[in-house]
Formats: sequence, structure tokens, C-alpha cells
Amino acid sequence: MLRQHPFRVLSVVAVLAVALLFLSAPGAEDTSGAWYYISAFGWFGFLLSTLLFLVLLAIVVVQRLRGRHSLRA
Repeated sequence: MLRQHPFRVLSVVAVLAVALLFLSAPGAEDTSGAWYYISAFGWFGFLLSTLLFLVLLAIVVVQRLRGRHSLRA
């Protein structure tokens, strides 16, 4: 899927990251309760999805660069 539709995959991961970031906001000041855990889930989900986005972006860039070099040879 990443080779055929890299923009689609990256945009879905980016939208997911933004949604998780917004999910982390309501309970940011809480120290216990449900909103605390929902906020923590949102924050760590945002961090993981941002890392996933960067890794996938690096993979797409490497695939594109390898594709260009194989055409020249």
C-alpha cells in the first residue's frame, strides 16, 4: 500500500496524529480520573504516530531515490 499510495498513507497517519493530539488536550491538567488516562493515551498515541509518520516518510523518500537510480542504470 505504501508503494502504490504513499500520499494517502502519510495523510491518514498525519490526520490520526492530529486527532490524538486533540484528544490529549481535555485532560492535560488532571492528575487522576478518566480524563487523565484519555489524555495520556492521546499524548502517547500522538508521539507514536508522529514517529510512525517520520519512519514512513523516510521509507517513501528512500523508495523514490532508489527508483530514480534504477532508471539511470
